[in-house]
Amino acid sequence: MIDRKIIDGLTACVIVAVISILFGKLLPSLGADSFAILLGIIAGNTLAKDKRFQPGVKFAESKILALAIALLGIGLNLNALIKVGIKGILLVLLLVPFVILTNYIIGRLLGFSEKFSLLMGTGNAVCGSSAIAAVAPILKAEEDEVGIPVAVVNLVGTISMFLLPILALKVFHYDVIKTGALIGGGLQSVGQVVVAGSFVSIEAARYAILFKMARVLMIGVIAVVFSYIFAGEGTESTKKKFSVPPFIIAFFLLSVIGSSGYLPVSVIHLIKLASEYLLVVAIAGIGMRIKFSELLKEGPLALLFGISASVLQIAFLIILIHVLF
Repeated sequence: MIDRKIIDGLTACVIVAVISILFGKLLPSLGADSFAILLGIIAGNTLAKDKRFQPGVKFAESKILALAIALLGIGLNLNALIKVGIKGILLVLLLVPFVILTNYIIGRLLGFSEKFSLLMGTGNAVCGSSAIAAVAPILKAEEDEVGIPVAVVNLVGTISMFLLPILALKVFHYDVIKTGALIGGGLQSVGQVVVAGSFVSIEAARYAILFKMARVLMIGVIAVVFSYIFAGEGTESTKKKFSVPPFIIAFFLLSVIGSSGYLPVSVIHLIKLASEYLLVVAIAGIGMRIKFSELLKEGPLALLFGISASVLQIAFLIILIHVLF
């Protein structure tokens, strides 16, 4: 049964999604997902900015998104997954330490503290604010050393969410595996990855999620390394926080089922359709959680840090993709 507190916000997300789907049919070159994020941002800063909408919007951004991602697995071709596997793992193993190291160097050159620089690096390398929150206790970071990296990583990720699909067209001509690697390896949060991937195609979004999940799994390694270096505590809480989410397990299970040939084509089609519509609702929720005030308030030096680090990450990622794929 749905909690009554989430009804207003969830209804707003569904309304934005329905309008976006209609607009997407009128302008298929843009698609429903593009309209959902844009209309969501507008609604979240105007008609639906009241606090009563927030529980439902958060529900769409988290629970509906998780369900949509799980159902997306039904269309993933396991043969292609095997082809991506080793190369994808190698890409992540090279990318994550590079991002942390370059963030550390940039941060120190700009005069930021060691902990601040490592938090920025972890957020950019793995999964944004979740990773920052997970390793902050290990680094024994102060509150101001945590808040600004979270804001900057989210801000730069939001901007990149719109730019990377364009870059994918220019550099990789929307090759789904390479585009998935660029988006899944270059954006910070799962939500950003799903939105940017869906701007290109559902298939690109599936591959982007795969690459993203490989990055997320690296948090355990980072936690162990930081715990050893800083002799801090919190490894156990980090492990609990980053146990494999159920929707990721469901994503892979459905990919196995979908590739097995046992499900009727009509059933697979219905699941794909459900995942696409739920994804539009989730993207509307993501858009409604983006506040103009939060995007504009961060200091220019911290923003310079975030942009510089992101540019280097994307540049190195493009080189890796060209070499590996």
